[in-house]
Amino acid sequence: MLIPQKVMLLFGNVFVLWLLINTFITDSFGIALVLSAIIIGGIQYVRIPPVHHSKISESIEALFKVDQANHIKSTIFHKAGGYHAPENTLEAIQKAISLGIPAVEIDLEITSDGVGVLLHGPDLDATTGGHGRISKLTYEYIKSLNAAANDPNKDKYPSVRVPTIDECLRLCVENNLVVFIDCKSDAQRTAKMITHLYQKYPALYGLGVVCSFYPHLIYSVRQADSNIVTGVTHRSFYITLAGEDGVERNKELWKRILAPFADAVLDWAHTFLIWFLCGNSFFLCSKNKISRDLKSFYENLGVRLVAWTVNEPVEKRWMLDHLGIPVITDGLNMPSAIPGQSEKTP
Repeated sequence: MLIPQKVMLLFGNVFVLWLLINTFITDSFGIALVLSAIIIGGIQYVRIPPVHHSKISESIEALFKVDQANHIKSTIFHKAGGYHAPENTLEAIQKAISLGIPAVEIDLEITSDGVGVLLHGPDLDATTGGHGRISKLTYEYIKSLNAAANDPNKDKYPSVRVPTIDECLRLCVENNLVVFIDCKSDAQRTAKMITHLYQKYPALYGLGVVCSFYPHLIYSVRQADSNIVTGVTHRSFYITLAGEDGVERNKELWKRILAPFADAVLDWAHTFLIWFLCGNSFFLCSKNKISRDLKSFYENLGVRLVAWTVNEPVEKRWMLDHLGIPVITDGLNMPSAIPGQSEKTP
């Protein structure tokens, strides 16, 4: 009889804790074991159980029913579809709807006066032409900016405003569009805002997935409302690198020394703890880490994979047809960087 993977992880965590306590705190086998059991019990007490699979809506479930004849059914537009229209705008969402896309991913930032806006952040510079940290600026200033000022689609959309999260979610609900809300700001303010929006638009319980790179933010949201479906977002070396292209995130020497160790701890926590503590239903994983074994590992824990950001046609086909997982992508029919590759979209 095979031992369930969750049970194996539990005993593995107890052993690791015992080993650490026995090495650094006490050399008593019994005391170390008791302390380990107390810590594991404490985690069990504060954990938030995931939303039961039977309560996850058909709209979200449909993303995981990959149709090889129609990949669009399992396609999620990154930043609402930044390849087709200015990213994180209502225009991009409307374009996704017109293309028959069933889901979008959008980025939530919060202004200094507490208004949720769709911007990748944390600064304004990338797309709007404005300057400064979003969290330090008022909505009155941000709404005066052109969201397409520095966007590749500015020729097609010369003047676009920065939308609020309320406007975005209302549009998604009206069109039965699944929305992955990538949260980046203060955990308590975000949790308060998200729960208010779910109460305002109850359909979000069947259409919304709250996600974040920050586990404590996800925990705060689920602590406020355990019926909200969530997914943690992850990529390797997140603390060390600002992106996957090798750019150092940290300037101070001590941070550059400690960051790789912090990343190792974070990777361990994603595998052994975070999914359990937060009660996540999904694991939004960078495409570079996706494998059949990783999919099997998380599915045995009751957590399903979503791959991001997948733009190469050959990678999309592999993720969808061979792994059977939905993909977050910037758009359809994107030019390939691999010679001889092309994307066929039904």
